This record gives sequence, structure tokens and C-alpha cells, in this order.
Amino acid sequence: MTRRRSSKNRSFFNPVWVSLAIGLTIPAVFTWAYSSTLNFAPLWVWLVTLNLTLVGLMGKDKLAAQKGWSRTPEATLLILTLLGATPGLLVSRYLFNHKTSKESFQYGMFAIFTLQFLAVWYFWPQLSPYL
Repeated sequence: MTRRRSSKNRSFFNPVWVSLAIGLTIPAVFTWAYSSTLNFAPLWVWLVTLNLTLVGLMGKDKLAAQKGWSRTPEATLLILTLLGATPGLLVSRYLFNHKTSKESFQYGMFAIFTLQFLAVWYFWPQLSPYL
């Protein structure tokens, strides 16, 4: 007796994992390269490249929305924002006028902003030597 697979194929190559892997690989490679060869501070390299990557993904998602192509999942954009790309999200929302009216995205964005503000406020004494 053979088992039939469900109609929902749960493979590793779902859009969230693939776009998240791309969105995290680019900043990780640049952080490693610049901090090991040019002695740049890894935190700053990570934040700059992560923000630039998020701006690129938001621009790609806006173009994909207009052309009907494969979209970048909102979960990927919010996870990258949680990891430090808050300025990139705000800039790209303004630049591309994208994700400005979807309420579920705005709620997630506001929750992330609040969480980040509280974390920075709580951990400021430990963070200030790195800034």
C-alpha cells in the first residue's frame, strides 16, 4: 500500500526560505569579507549591507507586483527588518511607495519597531561601546 502525498507539497524550496537565504547570504559574505580583509567593524558592515539588500528586495518586489512576477514574501521582508534593516525598510517604503497600505504588514512592522526600540533602550549600556 502506497501513501499519497498531500496536495500541499512542503519542500525546502518554498519562497520564504529561498528569499531569506538570499537576503542573509549577501550581507554575511560582505561582512566576512570587509571585516576580515579591511578590518571594518562587522556590526556596521552587517547593518549597511543588510539595509541595502532589503532596499533591493523591496524594489524587486514592487517591480514584481507591477509585472505579475514571483513576489518576495512579506515574512522575508519582516525578518530582515527584525535583524536590523529598519532604516532600509523605511527608505524603500518611501522610495517605491510599496507596502504602505497593507494592514497586516504595517502591524508586523510596528511590532518590530517597538521590539527594537525596547531592546535598544534596555541594552543601551552594553551597546554603547560598539557605537
